[in-house]
Amino acid sequence: MTTDAGHDARGPRARHAAPGHPLVAVVRSSSLRRVLLAFFVFKTTETATWIAILVWAYDTGGAAAAGLIAVVQLVPATIVAPFASVIGDRIRRDRALSLGYAIQAVTMIATGAALALEAPTGAVYVLAACAATSIVLTRPVHNAIIPELAETPEQLTAGNAASSTVEGASLFVGPLLAALVLGLSGPGAVFLIMGTLTIGSALITRSLRLQRTFEPDESGESPVAATLAGLRELRTDPGALMLTGVVGAQFVVVGLMDILSVVLGIEILALGPGSPGLFLSAIGIGALVGAAGTIVLVGRRRLSPAIAGGMLLTGVALMTVALVSVPAVALVLFALSGAGKAFVDVASRTLLQRTVRPDVLSRIFGIQESLLMGGLALGSAMAPVLVHVFGPRGAFVAAGVLLPVLGLLALTRIRQLDATALQPGPGFALLQAVPMFGLLPQATLEQLSRDLVAAAFAEDALIIRQGDDGDRFYLVQSGSVDIIKGTAVAAVTTAGGYFGEIAHQEAQRRIQRLDDQP
Repeated sequence: MTTDAGHDARGPRARHAAPGHPLVAVVRSSSLRRVLLAFFVFKTTETATWIAILVWAYDTGGAAAAGLIAVVQLVPATIVAPFASVIGDRIRRDRALSLGYAIQAVTMIATGAALALEAPTGAVYVLAACAATSIVLTRPVHNAIIPELAETPEQLTAGNAASSTVEGASLFVGPLLAALVLGLSGPGAVFLIMGTLTIGSALITRSLRLQRTFEPDESGESPVAATLAGLRELRTDPGALMLTGVVGAQFVVVGLMDILSVVLGIEILALGPGSPGLFLSAIGIGALVGAAGTIVLVGRRRLSPAIAGGMLLTGVALMTVALVSVPAVALVLFALSGAGKAFVDVASRTLLQRTVRPDVLSRIFGIQESLLMGGLALGSAMAPVLVHVFGPRGAFVAAGVLLPVLGLLALTRIRQLDATALQPGPGFALLQAVPMFGLLPQATLEQLSRDLVAAAFAEDALIIRQGDDGDRFYLVQSGSVDIIKGTAVAAVTTAGGYFGEIAHQEAQRRIQRLDDQP
């Protein structure tokens, strides 16, 4: 007899999938709808409160104070992000998501109260830093929970495309709401309103219908040790490490554009103080259109071309800005850079979700969150240097060159990661045929197939005896297994069959009991 988690030469059988277009399945999924609505509120809140606190700082101390409050918020968030993301691998991710929103609501309402009551400047700085730092609790868990809600790879890509569409829409809605509330009341009201809306996000994400894809880490190790484990996971996978670096580099460029938009609008094109906001809005509109366009990635077997193409589009658009003297053309180029960024965001996020182990996924996105915050700070600091060294127009060329060059250097590694993501383990077809695994997302099933251990047994070998600890689930690729009760053969399991499922089910019940504990 041979019990072997090997490849079924007949190839994979068809799995049941949600009917209709993947985006329709996203809309029909109550859990996905709630997660996306909460994320829309989150992104709108993040943008609106960022503008509000910068306006407050500028009013109280000018440009220097605005720069200081930006650093005060970004530096702690950069440090905390990878450690805070551990929560997404420690408890059920819907609970982690809801908890993050609740903390954000509290810190934003507290900051709003301090602003409204004209509290001392130091107190406002501290509370604003707490509010900005609490934001890093959301994105890693949101990105990690999407694979647990999606039932097919196509729905996973569609969910990510919807997330980026939501993000692009919020980049338009957030500044609009901030401008409206600032005009009617003030920065404090922006924080109070956004904090109140975030309470709703916490409530609607409290209990979601998850497809269990990992067992939460209950080792009790410290957040520092858990974060280091995530870093080690990245270090063992050069492709994932390179892809994470690419995402960080994108936000260096975003930080550069926050400052260079001011240079373009006021110094190069002499359009006045309102023009930088117009150019940044164009990036948001481009990101919204690009995110909607990423639906073409649904069902694509390879995502590395979208990543490379998005980086190239963003870079070339920014370099071309250096040649422009017509504001309308500059707006189009800024929009194109936003569209390129959207493709990189969706494709890179989906690729990481397909390839990184589920039990460390939140931590990997936490590291990305840290790079995001750090990239914004670094880009903001680099912009004046580039202007000084290369001149106002040359700074756009220098900023635009960054992503295409990095994309060229990273392309080989990302292609390798792409190829790995497409290759399920040799037992994939066997797992597909097991009814109890029928509801698992395909990306998770592929990951499980790569974790299978092949074992060969001699004829008449004893595999497991009644009463032994049932710590394994067995799939039979070839040969047959006799199930003996007493001295008689009670059943015969042949190729394509399995046994040990009762032990598996008992383990699942134990996990569920732990999940249900307060």
